[in-house]
Amino acid sequence: MINLFVISDSTGETVNQLANALTIQFPNVHFNRKRFSNITSVEQCDNLFEGLGEEKTIVLLTVIVEEIVDMIKSYENENIIVIDLLLDPVKKIEDFLDEKAHRKTGMMRDLDNEYFHKIEAIEFAMNFDDGKNPKGFLDADIVLLGVSRTSKTPLSVYLANKSYKVANLPLVPEVSIPKEIYSVDPKKLVGLIIDKDKLNQIRNQRLLALGLSSESSYATDERITEELEYAKELYKELGCVVIDVSLSTIEETAAKIIEHIEN
Repeated sequence: MINLFVISDSTGETVNQLANALTIQFPNVHFNRKRFSNITSVEQCDNLFEGLGEEKTIVLLTVIVEEIVDMIKSYENENIIVIDLLLDPVKKIEDFLDEKAHRKTGMMRDLDNEYFHKIEAIEFAMNFDDGKNPKGFLDADIVLLGVSRTSKTPLSVYLANKSYKVANLPLVPEVSIPKEIYSVDPKKLVGLIIDKDKLNQIRNQRLLALGLSSESSYATDERITEELEYAKELYKELGCVVIDVSLSTIEETAAKIIEHIEN
């Protein structure tokens, strides 16, 4: 039986994965793994090695604070080996680059949190796309409004990848606006507008892709004019910002939306 201590100044997920990769290389050895997370002070190291006696112990370490690493390494002897998986490589890279690292604890946890926020935002965008559930408008960071083919869904997904929770609503003159929209902070509402001719072109391409007749009212000048006028009047009523997507890429439009939301 070999003790395997995995010690981290954060959640310990990184060092635990490394421990998995290392131990699998020794199928004939039975490891007794103990995990110590959030070790951020020298005082927390005092009791880590109590009662070990002469048991062989391997310590895998991802701690960035030098004093803590030194303290743990001070316990090394013929029965305890300490393998520094973070600070030693950081020092070598600092020397190689002639650049000091941040040496801040918990940065991996912050990165993990950012990842999970992004996943949550993407799921939100999918769940509240095209006005599927009006309750989403009240929980969203951004609510996109626009007539059909103004890039509401692609924008929602792109912004979700920036960790913004986005709901969107297609505007149709004959369909009443959900009452929840009127309870949303106007700052969070973004009205998308587009040039009439550009929209006509996009909608005709869409009809062609679906194998439908170009004679459909969906792409006529009269219908497009009606929808755009309705959207403009609604935006004025709601007091929301209006962004023209006619000549902008998804990235450019998203940048304008983020600038508006954050300022």
